Amino acid sequence: MKTHLGSLGNLRPTVNFCNYFQAPAGTYWGPRTIPDCQLILLVSGSASFEFAGKSLNLLPGNCLFYGTDTPHRLAISSDGPSTLGSIHFSWDSASSEAIHPEPTIILHTKEHLARPARTYTVHVEGHGDVDMWHYYEVTQLESLFARIAKEFVHRDPGYGAIARGYLLQILTTLLRYQIDKRFRAANGHSKIAASIEAIQQDTSRHWSTPELAAISGYHPTYFAELFREATGYAPKHYLVMERVKQAQLLLLHEPSIEAVATKLGYSSIHYFCRNFKAVTGLTPTEFKQRNVAL
Repeated sequence: MKTHLGSLGNLRPTVNFCNYFQAPAGTYWGPRTIPDCQLILLVSGSASFEFAGKSLNLLPGNCLFYGTDTPHRLAISSDGPSTLGSIHFSWDSASSEAIHPEPTIILHTKEHLARPARTYTVHVEGHGDVDMWHYYEVTQLESLFARIAKEFVHRDPGYGAIARGYLLQILTTLLRYQIDKRFRAANGHSKIAASIEAIQQDTSRHWSTPELAAISGYHPTYFAELFREATGYAPKHYLVMERVKQAQLLLLHEPSIEAVATKLGYSSIHYFCRNFKAVTGLTPTEFKQRNVAL
């Protein structure tokens, strides 16, 4: 089960409910499914989380993400109370008005916890499609959870719009964390890193998989598997992504789109424009118009 959400820059996430509280030892929720999506941050204490046939032990700083049609069970440790931040949200809505999830939460049996989890994919400009992880170890989210919860307690004018801004910051932080981890994983494979560096140093070259494999010292087929595992992309796709990154910088200074395409090794302006829009969602012309200095 996969849901593609579109471009991160176009999403309008809406907070449906948020609380920041201390749960007594032994408290549990589920097994259940929710009608929207949820982020849970363990601030202090310990807990366990079951979903998709897995069981996770949670410690302070751990953050969970899951969506609709994903049976789950969260249980606070019997050792003592735990402090949690919880956000129910919808990924994209024209209105910032909250729709409380409680009336349509469905309870399940433990057998349902083996069902696969739904995957949510976001297109991040310059990095392609990124699948949201279900589990994070990321710092500096506590204050954002607390601020959203405060907005829901006081409900001052415009609280929904302010909560939306904080939520978008949380989601962007999580996606950046994923992208950074993927980059570090790529560089952790020293021989794969050599081919990545070769691409980045000469994006105008029409690199073939056998050429890159030779740099890394692997058979082309095995290299392609390792490269995708490390970066999330096939070598050819990664080259396109790097070219588009370079193009975004060049378009701010070069007099014409044709000049940029030529510098990046494209013999066809049409092919360049198609690659650029596939990655950024904009044509080169639209990108230039949006980034004209005032």
